[in-house]
Amino acid sequence: MLKRIPEAFWIFFVWLLLTSVSITVRPLFPVDETRYVSVAWEMWLNHDYWVPHLNGETYSHKPPLLFWLINLVWAVVGVNETAIRFIGPLFSLAGLYLTGQIARLLWPQHPQTMFQVQWVLLGMFLWMLYGSLTMFDMMLACFALLGIYSVLKLARCGLNWQRWLLLSLAIGGGILSKGPVILLHVLPLALLAPWWLERPKNFSWRQWYGGVFVAVLIGAAIALAWAIPAGFKGGEAYRQAIFWGQTSGRIVKSFAHQLPWWWYFKWLPLLLLPWLLWRPFWQGLRAIQIGDTRIRFILAWIVPVIIAFSLISGKRLHYWLPLVPGFALLISAALTHALAHREDNRPLGIALFYGLLGVLLTALPFINQYWPIKAEFSSLSPLWGMGIVAGAILLLWLRTPKTWIIISVASVLLFLMIEAAAFSVLGYRYDMAPAAEKIKQLQNDNIPVVFYIAKYHGQYNFVGRLIQPIPVMQTIASLKKWLEKYPNTVVLQVVSEDAEMHVLAAYPFKGRRVVFVPAEIFIAQLSGR
Repeated sequence: MLKRIPEAFWIFFVWLLLTSVSITVRPLFPVDETRYVSVAWEMWLNHDYWVPHLNGETYSHKPPLLFWLINLVWAVVGVNETAIRFIGPLFSLAGLYLTGQIARLLWPQHPQTMFQVQWVLLGMFLWMLYGSLTMFDMMLACFALLGIYSVLKLARCGLNWQRWLLLSLAIGGGILSKGPVILLHVLPLALLAPWWLERPKNFSWRQWYGGVFVAVLIGAAIALAWAIPAGFKGGEAYRQAIFWGQTSGRIVKSFAHQLPWWWYFKWLPLLLLPWLLWRPFWQGLRAIQIGDTRIRFILAWIVPVIIAFSLISGKRLHYWLPLVPGFALLISAALTHALAHREDNRPLGIALFYGLLGVLLTALPFINQYWPIKAEFSSLSPLWGMGIVAGAILLLWLRTPKTWIIISVASVLLFLMIEAAAFSVLGYRYDMAPAAEKIKQLQNDNIPVVFYIAKYHGQYNFVGRLIQPIPVMQTIASLKKWLEKYPNTVVLQVVSEDAEMHVLAAYPFKGRRVVFVPAEIFIAQLSGR
């Protein structure tokens, strides 16, 4: 009976399991998730859908598409945290589908490859990690995949206006998701078409490059339909930020090499896990030929982006998220070569790695008593690690011709158990709700609350459903001036966990504390330091 259920359903079911458990076991993650949802919350409160704001100030760091989608969900179901946390994962699901469609176009004679690459991608840890977060990167990855699919569809099925329009929508959606960086993920592939494209008869390079140029113009026009009115509405500083500061300005400043060019490559093994540990991957990798136009297509997709991001100093692991499907396609191609000529497909290396992780997690509470890492680890239940060890044994015991499916499912379950174990003891450090509720209570009692901090990221505004912004004081002089008007103010400050202060209240904030101190006491303590 189970064999009659379509494979696409099982992929959806595992995705749903991954998403639902991740959303359940952890709160909105500070400071990124909490900040972005707070921007959407302020948009909802002010009914200003053109110019995003954070804590009362214009927010120019990201385009508005995510904030619009959050507000659209709220317009349908009301203000609800759980509902909006499915937005990012739904883009992840769409990314799985698009990656499968790209594989279907590349290997039309092997229809099973479409599902194989979806399982491979679903089982990759970087995709799992960011697939459940309310951030812009999975949206960007989805629009990049849509653009890459459009380019391949144009190359394989002919140049028509519907496919050019699809490419334009991908570019426009990508710009509204995370800015012009979408062009870096799509344009090099299109421009390098002579290297990877097998030209059909009557193919015109003039039409190809002309179509790419027009698609970029239409995509830019889609983004400008928001940016131009928003620029005029938001004022000169906001206009400069969205038209210059978030594009050319960032790129120019980024060639300072604050991080070495090879920084990404030290994380590459993490990106390729768990498939890096499966012997057929390495065997198949040797069989891949650079002359294969399908492999050239994938390389033209990922290599220019790797070079560009390596040169730019601003490096974050999630910047590579749109490349993960490309790596999944390479892995799937390697597995297809290897598994066709291999009988023993048991994932010994992966099972051993997962078993060692399970043993380490089981022993962590006992290790922590003698070599302290974090105090909370002493209360970690060893059952989490024992469950992972049992799963590693089961991974070796199960037999199926499609071994990649059980590897992917095992990887998802491993990820969820580690995530649940970590947040079972550390979750309170990342839960902004108790402090946010205290802030809201003070504001409701007409007690002014200010933050004494260099930069406040809005982590409490949505979680506490705050109606008023929290004024930010960056100097003691500005704080004293504020107190002349509002002497009963409560000051918030982020301090180390062992800081000795007389406080009204204190709450965890990641590895530190946010303290609530009456202003006069705060000034006295600050002067006495």
